[in-house]
Amino acid sequence: MITLRQPADLTWDVVEAVAYDHARLAIDEALLARVEQGRAALLHLIDQGVPCYGVTTGLGALSTTELTDAERAELPHHMLRARAAAIGPPLPKPVARATLVIRLVNFLSGLDGVSADLCRFVVDRLNDDFTPWIPGLGHGIAADVTANCHACQTFIGEGFVFGPDDRRQPAAEALVARGVEPYRLGFKEGLALLSGVTAAPAYALDAYRCLARLLKLATMVAAVSMDGLAAPKDAVDPALLPVSAEPGVGALIAALQRWLAGSRIEPVKLQAPVSYRVTPQVHGALFDALQQLRERIERALVSFTDNPLMVRDESPQGGRLLSVGLFHNQHLVNQVEQVALALAHVGCLSERRLHRLLNPVITGLTPQLAARPGLDAGLVVAHKASLGLAAHLRLLAQPISLATGDSSGGQEDYMALALPAIARLYDMAEMATSMLAYELLAGLVALDRRGGQAGDGVEAVRAYVRQFIPPLEQDRSPGPDVEQLRQMLDSAAVQALLDRFG
Repeated sequence: MITLRQPADLTWDVVEAVAYDHARLAIDEALLARVEQGRAALLHLIDQGVPCYGVTTGLGALSTTELTDAERAELPHHMLRARAAAIGPPLPKPVARATLVIRLVNFLSGLDGVSADLCRFVVDRLNDDFTPWIPGLGHGIAADVTANCHACQTFIGEGFVFGPDDRRQPAAEALVARGVEPYRLGFKEGLALLSGVTAAPAYALDAYRCLARLLKLATMVAAVSMDGLAAPKDAVDPALLPVSAEPGVGALIAALQRWLAGSRIEPVKLQAPVSYRVTPQVHGALFDALQQLRERIERALVSFTDNPLMVRDESPQGGRLLSVGLFHNQHLVNQVEQVALALAHVGCLSERRLHRLLNPVITGLTPQLAARPGLDAGLVVAHKASLGLAAHLRLLAQPISLATGDSSGGQEDYMALALPAIARLYDMAEMATSMLAYELLAGLVALDRRGGQAGDGVEAVRAYVRQFIPPLEQDRSPGPDVEQLRQMLDSAAVQALLDRFG
């Protein structure tokens, strides 16, 4: 059981524990008491006649519309119905859970004006595995409103959740199955559930986990290619560590050294091609971009990102309500774009290393790694396939966030587009991993042709793969081998190798 005693307790590790490992959550009563103080302050402002966006008025372009008392009571529920416009396959289940966890940060600050009951309801739903079904397409809106709406309308029995066998289940049915009444929203609570930056950091955290593993895979495959090419080890010499100030470069040199330790393969050239020598720099740039993304996510976890912002003071009204733009997560989306660019470079570098493996002038091996050159074509078409994937990867690397539009009658005229920017990282990861499978195929064939003792980590990779894919003794269709390698890269056996050498 994880007990939250202050908003800052919602750290990266806590979000991961609850979202991925289903750790149970609790909130200290003293913290809930502070939440209630914030609720009382908000209600006092409203009683004093202070206009409150999304409480006494409509939203967006309708923010100038004053609501009657009856309409104010209905508005929170209407908000959670009208903005659930996304479609398509759902975001990953842990992302939906993390979205709810992160939503608590703003609530527990006391600045949101929600009730302690709402905080308890969110925690209870997390603890009984009530996980919203958030469609993944159609998130062109300010902040994370659409995703938050799909996530939180489930509290009132609207929308869908992950049901048995992770099939889509009506939220109303899921509440009944748990013996829970739909939550009755109070003033401001509908807006509080919709507002702010929650789904984006949750999604980015999941993407970070995916790409951190991909980087380890890329480094493993690069090591196989280095020994397959018989490349000099100058680019990973420990002497480089004191002269490079980039953390990622140092981390990647150390990782490549672990994979290549024990290699007895003598270089065939004085100097390796640039694509081999700059592998620590290109992979290191992704390492650094991911670390910076993690820092941005961690800041988002403890930031108040809602609108309006309640500021208490000594005035007769007791405070003010400020219409602000804290919901605009430009810093996070800019870092996502940087990760996309760095990832594209890692994938494109894989294609170049693969191409060098087919050049007999560089490798000292047969042209195109063919067993019988002329009769056999070797792996030339495997490289062409990688070129096709590289073209797709470059296209996906274009900055999505620059496609921002103008909505809500011009009131909401700039948006971060964080969720679409993050979503394409998964497509890029799939492209890049497939490119790594092509490179791995060629690297292992080169090792088999060359003979000799490769690095301990490289030999462990070869031993695992050769249990299932035999050496290339004559031409065969490379597609099935690559597809099998692609599946193996996701296997527990490869994960064990990454844990050991990566």
